Amino acid sequence: MSNSNQAGNPVEIDYSRYDAQTQKLEPAVYRQGDVFAALSGPDRETGIYGEGDTPDAAIKAWRSALQERFDKLHGDELKP
Repeated sequence: MSNSNQAGNPVEIDYSRYDAQTQKLEPAVYRQGDVFAALSGPDRETGIYGEGDTPDAAIKAWRSALQERFDKLHGDELKP
């Protein structure tokens, strides 16, 4: 489900190293200058986006953004 509409140089990622959601969604990871970015969706404003100093940091930030989006959509309805 990677998106190729981002600007930057694509980075190849071994998604098997990550949690199930990351493996399933496979965010596109790319480098823009000194920053790495991870993106699922059409763009950083409407998609799920994270950035960091390394590809792993970008995926970690993307995972946090994914959780925030999920929590915003579902609130406390799924919490025990």
